[in-house]
Amino acid sequence: MENSISLEQQKCPYLAQQAAVIPNITTPLVSATNQPPVIGTDNLGLLNNFIGTWNSPTGADATGYNVMPLPQADTPNGYITKNFPYFEEISFAAIAGGAPNREGKYTQASGVLFYEQRVYIADNADPNGAQPIQNTLIHAENGTWLYHTIGQQVEGPYGPGFVPDTNIPVQDPTVQYNKQISVPHGVSVLMTGGPVVSGTGNPVFPTADRTQLPFTDPSVIDPSTYLTQQLNSLNSKGVTVVSYSSINVSTTNQGGAVSNINFENSFGKVVSMNTTWYVETLSNGTLQLQYIQNIILEFLINGVQTQFSHIDANTLQLVETFVPVCAAQAWQDTGVTVQPGNPITVSYKSGQWTADPQTNNGNLYDANGCPGITVTQSGYPVQNVNMGALIGQVGTNAPFLIGDGPVTTPAGQSGALKLCINDDLNALYGAGLADNIGSLLVRIKI
Repeated sequence: MENSISLEQQKCPYLAQQAAVIPNITTPLVSATNQPPVIGTDNLGLLNNFIGTWNSPTGADATGYNVMPLPQADTPNGYITKNFPYFEEISFAAIAGGAPNREGKYTQASGVLFYEQRVYIADNADPNGAQPIQNTLIHAENGTWLYHTIGQQVEGPYGPGFVPDTNIPVQDPTVQYNKQISVPHGVSVLMTGGPVVSGTGNPVFPTADRTQLPFTDPSVIDPSTYLTQQLNSLNSKGVTVVSYSSINVSTTNQGGAVSNINFENSFGKVVSMNTTWYVETLSNGTLQLQYIQNIILEFLINGVQTQFSHIDANTLQLVETFVPVCAAQAWQDTGVTVQPGNPITVSYKSGQWTADPQTNNGNLYDANGCPGITVTQSGYPVQNVNMGALIGQVGTNAPFLIGDGPVTTPAGQSGALKLCINDDLNALYGAGLADNIGSLLVRIKI
């Protein structure tokens, strides 16, 4: 997408009185719902690792690169390229439920992630110094990622029974993942794909086709090199990719489609789109996202319909995520690792639970725990705080109270972050976790 600051500034879309400031790319663009979202690998597959807000470095440290061909009639070739490094923010949020597609005897369930994306030009002022375009918004889109599974169909609108069927098919893994995109140019895209491909060490990224415009020009940078450079930079710091899982989706796969508005269809239509996303586990315990996408555009150049590759790629770090914590389970790994010197902030988002249904008149409560009941026994992970409070632990260090928070992980600690309800975990004084009810959704700010 090519964005302009003002609809009135058609001749000079990036003309501004002063340079744009670096935007806040740490605030979630999509918020979690007021109900517990449907998450977990059973419901979302690889997409479960996407949940949260991700961003990339700004300025000269930007890790994204974009190659964007544009038609321009008064140039010798009839087109120009607008190539630049970029940074971005993207948020993924699960919804409180799935999207069932009923066949009649069985149902295809769609696990859903809504996402919102903002992309900004990085460290790229106009070569003539006339237009301060650095830090300006260059692309925006929203959409959904879907993960499909097939199971029984409920009787009636809401069940509780199921339609009798002993011949439920298996979900086709080659179209199990979908990405739906809405772009303000007037383009809607549906990509399908699967299955997940996993490996160890650095993934091998698809490279630009040098027989396809504008990459026939050897001076045009292949954006995939930015992905490799980022991994090399991590390697120089002693950090490696231990393993990765990737998903590729494309409009050219079964069920994929592109819809362009009339103007775009005539002069700059999207013909196809292909993207691969990589979830990488690093040797320091953190997760990293990398992606590359290739959009085939078709322009009318000197009276001839001509196709071009529009490729961009970036590396993203997690800024904020949401994790569920179940009252009936002991220490639960959040998937987040506290790095040395970089404490993490944890706070309650939503939900209710109880460590003992016989207390508090049977009412559930939030992460502050059961009102009026302070535990002192050594069998509780944290003493002299409320029973049923949310607690945390970093690595093998001593557990600490979180409650509703926000609470920052203790200074000097590093390791995997685990969360739990403050209860008699080993059932030394009663039922322990066996009678616990409910769950919480917890926000983790990195």
